[in-house]
Amino acid sequence: MRCYFLRNARIEAVELLKPGPDENLIEQGKTLFRERASQGYDCFEVWTGRRFVYRSSDNPVEAS
Repeated sequence: MRCYFLRNARIEAVELLKPGPDENLIEQGKTLFRERASQGYDCFEVWTGRRFVYRSSDNPVEAS
């Protein structure tokens, strides 16, 4: 389970997530995104292996 942080549609950073249901993975991603707000990422995506789980809005306010 990974959370990718994107800037200008490119992956700029990645964080490993703790295993759990999709809802928990998404919440972990939201928390990490808020913690990294000062780094200027546009959005984040959550993936479990090759399976796409979630993409936040390109509007950081909505991802909060």
